[in-house]
Amino acid sequence: MVKGQLSKKIYDASWAELIRELEYKSKWRNKKFYQIDTYYPSSQICSRCGYQNKKVKDLRIRKWECPNCLNLNERDLSASIK
Repeated sequence: MVKGQLSKKIYDASWAELIRELEYKSKWRNKKFYQIDTYYPSSQICSRCGYQNKKVKDLRIRKWECPNCLNLNERDLSASIK
């Protein structure tokens, strides 16, 4: 998506500034700010029991049932639950 070294550096700097602003605003309002690793498999983890289902790496799979607790997980919603 980003072409060239300079474009990538500008893109990375923009994300860094956004994260800095979010962290600042959350501290200012006495809120918690969580920054997770880019490659953390949050959409593969069951929001109920914490089981990591490595079979749902395919992004086309939007809903999946946890083989451990049988909870129906929606990819984006489940990833947003801590």
